[in-house]
Amino acid sequence: MYIFDIDGTLLNTIDSISYNINKTLKSFGLKEVPRDKVREFVGNGPKVLMEKTLDYIGFEKSDKREEILNSYNKRYDDNPSYLTKPYEGIVEELEKIKKRDEFLVAFSNKPDSTCKKVISDIFGEGYFDFILGYREDIKRKPSPEGMYIIKERFGVDFSDIIYFGDSEVDMECGKNAGVFTVGCSWGFRERKILENSKANLIIDNPSEISKIRRV
Repeated sequence: MYIFDIDGTLLNTIDSISYNINKTLKSFGLKEVPRDKVREFVGNGPKVLMEKTLDYIGFEKSDKREEILNSYNKRYDDNPSYLTKPYEGIVEELEKIKKRDEFLVAFSNKPDSTCKKVISDIFGEGYFDFILGYREDIKRKPSPEGMYIIKERFGVDFSDIIYFGDSEVDMECGKNAGVFTVGCSWGFRERKILENSKANLIIDNPSEISKIRRV
């Protein structure tokens, strides 16, 4: 089984996320945030993303923050595929895996409904065997709860799972679940962060994905 994080692993979503954050900030009369800062803030879901963003611009902690978060979530969820595209070579690698009749799963800290929208928009309805995003009944990564749900759904062993992600959050989630972790250095974190997170393997190009197998 191949499980993939979405942002920074399957899809380059940083332009879309940055666009929607800054549109939201502007609508509240707040200053914009540089793209590179947004890149640093992603990985733990939209609530943490917005909290870090508002901390960065010095916006006070108040009930207004919840309104800003809700506005961002609605704006982004309305069109999550805008300015979003797969990393070069991803589709070709997924096709190779599908031809081997392996399960494909997308697993993210994005809200579950948003995950399903963006994956269906980009890859087509039913392309992935399962898509799991954040739900209120599941703890966010790095909790392994999502991994447990995926494992039980397909009846596989953790030893059969390969998990691809671009961040320390992904690597910690994989370690917590006891699955083989592959750090993808083309994403939103520097390679050094993946090394420090003790990924089982680090790859630098999507063309390496289908070569990795559990035996």
